[in-house]
Amino acid sequence: MVQFLIVIHTLVSLLLIGVILMQSGQGGLNSMMGGSAATSMLGSSGANDFITKLTTWLGITFIGLALVIGFLSGEPTSSTESILQKDADSREVELVVPEYSLPSEDLLPEEATN
Repeated sequence: MVQFLIVIHTLVSLLLIGVILMQSGQGGLNSMMGGSAATSMLGSSGANDFITKLTTWLGITFIGLALVIGFLSGEPTSSTESILQKDADSREVELVVPEYSLPSEDLLPEEATN
């Protein structure tokens, strides 16, 4: 499911890039389509209105899909433990402390008698 949404999200992002590049600025859609072709196809201001509305809807779809993908691909269980605490717990190392014992009495020097 998430993979399908990622593919759709990628297609929407590519369409959004294309539509943004076609918006009127210095040339816009009219210069890309040969000037009079865009005017005769969509009307004089119809092209810019259509492109503006399409950009808005593609932007809303892009953000909505990003939120849905983020929600679906998150951890299934919510924990109150912080990320730093989880990292610290995973790095815990059990130290092995050797047992120290006192040497036996046989090894101790005999006390000098006075």
